[in-house]
Amino acid sequence: MKYRAGFSLIELLIAMAIMAALLSMGIPAFSGMLNNSKLRASAESFLAGVQLARTEAVRRNANVDFVLTDDDQACLAFDFTAAAASLTGHNWIIRTSDLAPTGFIEGKFGYRIKDPNDPNPPALRNCVLGQEVVDITGNVASLTFSGLGSTTLGGAATFQFTNPTGGNCAGIGGPMRCLNVVVSIGGQARICDPAISAAATAAGDTRGC
Repeated sequence: MKYRAGFSLIELLIAMAIMAALLSMGIPAFSGMLNNSKLRASAESFLAGVQLARTEAVRRNANVDFVLTDDDQACLAFDFTAAAASLTGHNWIIRTSDLAPTGFIEGKFGYRIKDPNDPNPPALRNCVLGQEVVDITGNVASLTFSGLGSTTLGGAATFQFTNPTGGNCAGIGGPMRCLNVVVSIGGQARICDPAISAAATAAGDTRGC
């Protein structure tokens, strides 16, 4: 009598146990990678918005505002003047400083995702729908760029990006690579990593703040 080669029940259970152990070790790392990716995507989107505001100011030779806000109206072209500035706003809007009827340039919902199946979507114009929640905290609630591309601030503006669903930032021992967007008085903007030490930054590490 010939026997077919195969796995015994014990061998199958051992293989399943090994697979479960490997998955349990890999899932946290994968989750951390996704959270970090979400955080960087939000910071890069924010940076693009700041750069757009500066570009529009130069193109129009007029003052243009970049405003953080929690108001949903931030992305409504017909009510853009109602958006109130907030240091921790999840949404942002770009508008001309004179608040003229044609002054709406772009807005973004950073706080929520619009349901694509919503039968009654809001009347949006020039709006970019956001990713999932990432917390933004700025030392200023708004930026104004002049026609020369510089800001009207007396110092650099810093916007901190953290991911509340992913844990603490790496700078205090957490798993998240939290990021900052820094805008100089001259209007130049860049993303930096606050977890990079001052010594490393002084030595030339361009990732540092």
